[in-house]
Amino acid sequence: MKNKTLLLLLSFLLLNASSCQEEEDIIINSKEELEEALNAEFTNKNSTSISYCVVKNDQILHSGAWGLADKSNNKLATDQTRYLVASVSKTITAVAAMQLVEQNLIGLDDDINQYLPFSVRNPNFPNDKITLRMLLSHRSTISDEFQETLTLDCYGTDCPMTLEDYFKAVFVSTGQYFSPDNFSNDRPSNAEDYSNLGSALIGYLVERVAQTPFDIYCKNNIFAPLGMSKTEWRLANTDLSELAIPYSDEITGPNPHYTFPDYPNGGLRTNVLDLSRFLRMVIQNGSFNGTQILTTASMTAMKTFQFGSSEFGLSFYYDTIKGRKVLGHSGGEKGVTAEMFYDTGNNVGVIVFSNEEDADLENIMSLLFNWGEKQ
Repeated sequence: MKNKTLLLLLSFLLLNASSCQEEEDIIINSKEELEEALNAEFTNKNSTSISYCVVKNDQILHSGAWGLADKSNNKLATDQTRYLVASVSKTITAVAAMQLVEQNLIGLDDDINQYLPFSVRNPNFPNDKITLRMLLSHRSTISDEFQETLTLDCYGTDCPMTLEDYFKAVFVSTGQYFSPDNFSNDRPSNAEDYSNLGSALIGYLVERVAQTPFDIYCKNNIFAPLGMSKTEWRLANTDLSELAIPYSDEITGPNPHYTFPDYPNGGLRTNVLDLSRFLRMVIQNGSFNGTQILTTASMTAMKTFQFGSSEFGLSFYYDTIKGRKVLGHSGGEKGVTAEMFYDTGNNVGVIVFSNEEDADLENIMSLLFNWGEKQ
């Protein structure tokens, strides 16, 4: 009986390995064949919608979409459909901060308290400064533990609380969102601990140092220079008819579009074509279409491992997609999943958005990377 079970198990493993090999050996020679493969993967995952774009150096190679941006109105997604891109937003926030570093308005290794109207120190290590470099590389020891217990989302409107009011509520001891759990027990710089709260604080630092509201600073210094006319931090400035509906069991109200007061860590809305301009700037080390957003030195620093990490640079991080090492950022929020990565070996970049949470986009990313590499 045991031998028979073993034989059946071996047969199953061989059959499964054969199927995987056949999937890996798919040869795609044209955009039509690529679309067929993407549609097959999209259908197999029973997804709501995806919008995607593949670039190389400064060129768009292909873009498209499958599925419904709005199921109630049977509205198809396109490559111009805007999505909430969650933590992919952090790369924009990081570039904004690096622009100020280039202007010597803030230093990567300065104590951030020099630029804030309140003190931010880990109470377990009150004499240790927290720096912009630590915030960008998730080494600040600012923790999400307590903030994740709060419900601060604003549906159908931009949250009225300013970044300054929010962070005073978080870091001032009398604030309504203050907690000792806003910091971990680690010494600043010693441990890598992904922090949405710390990433949003970077946006507030930009606002303080530039003396300009964060969303307006980004529009003037990143979006407008790159021609990103369909990219917004504010829901009020976004054409809702162009915006994919986020689908999640957690969204139960009549207006599914939501914002949050710490928006620099994940509140950006854009489409794949617009965001491809930003990605192509990153690929080309700070420049796109003759417009320089950052110097090569700054962009190189953002792509360089920090504090001995094997994953994080400055906000950007390295990941592996089916054996391919890539650099960029992913994002996930209620009703959305977003991916933005590029292969540093061949400068092929891929962006994929979905209007459902925890969407498995790895196979779609791999198909786009493999096709783009051959172009």
